[in-house]
Amino acid sequence: MGPLASIFRPVFAVLLFISLTFSITGVALPDDEEGSPAPSAPPAEPAPERPRYRLEPIVVTPDRFPIRLDRVPSDVTVITQERLEARRPPSLSDALRLVPGIDVQRAGTLGKLTDVRLRGADPRHTLVLYDGIPLNGPWLGSFDFADLTGAGENQVEVFGGPASSLYGSGAVGGVIQILNAPSSEAPKRRLFAEYGEGRTFRQGVAWRTPLGASRAGVSLTRLTSEGRGPRDGYSGVNGQLHLEAPIGGERLRVSALATQGDKELPYDFLFDASDTTLSPFGSLKQVRDPNNSEKDRVLAGSVTYERGFGARAALEAEVSGFTGQIENRNPPNPPSTTDYQRTQLDNSRGIASLRGKFDIASWVEAVLGAEYRAETVDRLDDSNSGGFGGVTDVAEGLQSRSVYAQSHLEWRERLLLDTGIRLEDHSRYGAYGVPRVSLGFHLREAGLKFRGGYGRAFTAPTLTDLFYPGYGSPTLKPERSLTWEGGVDGSWLEDRVTAKATWYTTRFRDLIQSNSFFVADNVGSARIEGEEYSARFHASPRLSIEARAAHLLGKNLVTGARLAKRPEWRAGGSVEAEAAHGLVAVADFWWSASMLDPFVFVDADGHVLRGDTPERASLDLGVNASLARWIPAELRLRVENALDRKYSDVKGFPALERAFRVGLAVNP
Repeated sequence: MGPLASIFRPVFAVLLFISLTFSITGVALPDDEEGSPAPSAPPAEPAPERPRYRLEPIVVTPDRFPIRLDRVPSDVTVITQERLEARRPPSLSDALRLVPGIDVQRAGTLGKLTDVRLRGADPRHTLVLYDGIPLNGPWLGSFDFADLTGAGENQVEVFGGPASSLYGSGAVGGVIQILNAPSSEAPKRRLFAEYGEGRTFRQGVAWRTPLGASRAGVSLTRLTSEGRGPRDGYSGVNGQLHLEAPIGGERLRVSALATQGDKELPYDFLFDASDTTLSPFGSLKQVRDPNNSEKDRVLAGSVTYERGFGARAALEAEVSGFTGQIENRNPPNPPSTTDYQRTQLDNSRGIASLRGKFDIASWVEAVLGAEYRAETVDRLDDSNSGGFGGVTDVAEGLQSRSVYAQSHLEWRERLLLDTGIRLEDHSRYGAYGVPRVSLGFHLREAGLKFRGGYGRAFTAPTLTDLFYPGYGSPTLKPERSLTWEGGVDGSWLEDRVTAKATWYTTRFRDLIQSNSFFVADNVGSARIEGEEYSARFHASPRLSIEARAAHLLGKNLVTGARLAKRPEWRAGGSVEAEAAHGLVAVADFWWSASMLDPFVFVDADGHVLRGDTPERASLDLGVNASLARWIPAELRLRVENALDRKYSDVKGFPALERAFRVGLAVNP
């Protein structure tokens, strides 16, 4: 099927789905409230002002202090809590597919390793935060989204572009921040349960409430699934906590995130010297493993103490911690009694920081901060394969100290300017400085905001790159990068039509990749260029349509080869329609072009997998129906991968087939 057919076939399915929803309820597509003919004489009273179709969300990621999105001169996409609530995806990574600049790559079904690439950068180049707490593990430098199954009670902010000036190493492609800030409105309690094919069962509870001048929120979600075949099961738990409380004239904030995933791994790889399919010397084969399993745990938390000094200054002291554990056990596969693998990995990070926030004038704000960070890892490997193997143990750590400054300026509601710089002293690599400048200009008469930016970033080698026995290299240098970008945001017809376009180019120096001996090495330089587009049309308060697309080119400047696992094109669209009061239909479609993957092997079904990973696509449909007339509850129906497209985000690891889910959410 060609690319055009892959894109347009789901469009017709979405239109049919929405039309059927309205037809069943007997409700015509909603017209604009101003669509009736104008009266022949002016009314005696002035007509009430028409409500806005879009309220600008408040974001914190680009500047470390709250600011309205339309006043940010950078590329920021927000997935609001309302949008997550309307979809309740099985994993938060599924919601990230709604962002033009993000590509999600999950190695199979629910609970399996899930990498996220922002602007074509490696997963370790995308910094993931939960309420400001870094979640990227020190060992691999990336974050696995597999166990984040509690989507719906958060707001997600995606900041595209270098952010090392504020957040340090790893924020090259940008930042994905998951915020769990309880609302100050009336208390909210929710119990929910969902059941779907593959014996997929998700249940949970969420509670948010103001407590006098305090605010609190807690949620707990459990997800279990049998997957799509033998030994593909998953069981995961996700808990979140957020508390804000005044203490005299000061304020205390506490945030915590805990996840645990128990997963069966249906596949493993081995080298078969007797199989000459790929070479005369043997072939790498994927095999179905009867006893391979993994347990992942993450615990992250922070405590922030804020004290104000008058109306224009505040001081924040914060301590945060992260600990992650991965335990992989693969006993001998019959008839062998000797080949086995066992891995125990413990990551930890502690951060202490002090920040001053200053409202210098009505048109300029600033942040000055200092931070100390310590990371440690302890990894034990015990394996035997064909008589080769042994026990290795890695126990290493790194520290860094840094100071940074960030300012935000607004002049006459026209000019927007963000500037920042970070000076970091790394225990292994010494001192580095990374600046960032973003400039925006409002042309309000045309409904446009122009923006441009320049920034540098750095990525220190991970502890894997440095110390993994046989594959690490202690002589590695840090990666450096330089990004230029430009873009324009538009808003017309009282925010009924919005659009955004962004262009960027990032140049990497001392890029770290595995060389021909599979050892981490600074192989040279690379360049990534891309464009991102999105548009949203609010046909009425009850119907909205969105389209998005992204184009990406990644190239190794030393060899001239394309960078692997980066699709050149991605596209998608969404429709939300309220057919009747309390009845909402949702449709989301995403498509991704094929991508280079140099990994060649014989899969578990005997097929040789070489060359590009084929194109991927999925159409998800859903209906939310309020039952408030009878009970305080909502019925939810979902069809995931409605077109039953067979695809793999990662070559050799098939994704879920078409699946139905039904759920009930109770609001006592």
